[in-house]
Amino acid sequence: MTTGKRLYILLALASSLAACSLQSRKPEPSTSEGMAKQAGADIDEMVAEDGGESSGGNSSSGQIAPPTGESVTGEAKYQALSQALRAGRGRAIVEEAAKILGTNSTDPVALNALALDHLRQGRTGAARLLLVRALEKNPTNPSLLNNMAVIDLQENEQGAAIAGFKKALKEDDSHPQASANLGSIYVRGGDFARAVSLLESPYRSGKLNAAAINAYAVALRANGDLDRAKRIYEDLIKRDARDVAAHLNLAVLLIDFMNKPKDGLALVYKVKFLETDRRDVQAKANALEKKAKAALQ
Repeated sequence: MTTGKRLYILLALASSLAACSLQSRKPEPSTSEGMAKQAGADIDEMVAEDGGESSGGNSSSGQIAPPTGESVTGEAKYQALSQALRAGRGRAIVEEAAKILGTNSTDPVALNALALDHLRQGRTGAARLLLVRALEKNPTNPSLLNNMAVIDLQENEQGAAIAGFKKALKEDDSHPQASANLGSIYVRGGDFARAVSLLESPYRSGKLNAAAINAYAVALRANGDLDRAKRIYEDLIKRDARDVAAHLNLAVLLIDFMNKPKDGLALVYKVKFLETDRRDVQAKANALEKKAKAALQ
């Protein structure tokens, strides 16, 4: 079978699986008590242009980083693919990936890009197929291992996801996306000390998305580092004045932990203004409002 025919079959099979794969759901804002029913899991896009990062911060957009063990930053054959990923142009991603796969049908960067395009559209089955293909020749690539674990997480296979993130970290103990994802899971499980140790390094290097930063601040708060948690929430709000999770978590911190009900109440009002649909957020805001007003009497 020719390389071109193998590539055609691979792409066609990926497309056919898309029809029966899970559909994407809008990530929910994280609150301090549940902290991340969805952690905003980070995808490693594996290609970089001028060493930059993508602006996206949730599980559907991911972050750009080169794969461990090989530098693809600035390589001509990946530049157009990188630009297509940044812009989220699905057709261009397929076209540019096909050019690369035409000469190397197991190129991990191109296969990962196609998987990411499917994942952004909620087609986890098609994304998994492509990553399985990439891992056949690159079984220890931490970026691919991380991304496969993200699919497990999105399909509610948390045990498999945890194992996958740990495997990625075994290959590269400083891999930012795997550290962020595993750390966020530990926050949800209440293992705050382990969470801080995993989230600290990627936070300092600017590799955490907004959901993981919220998780980091929750872990810091649980470990008693209230001032630092407060600064992190304030930073998030400066970046995005409509970040409901950051406003709510900061209100919890101020009212429940720092005895600053007046400051917290102002944030509660902002949360109620920003979030009018989610009943759980509204209920939490109402409870905080009641508690803050009682403390101010």
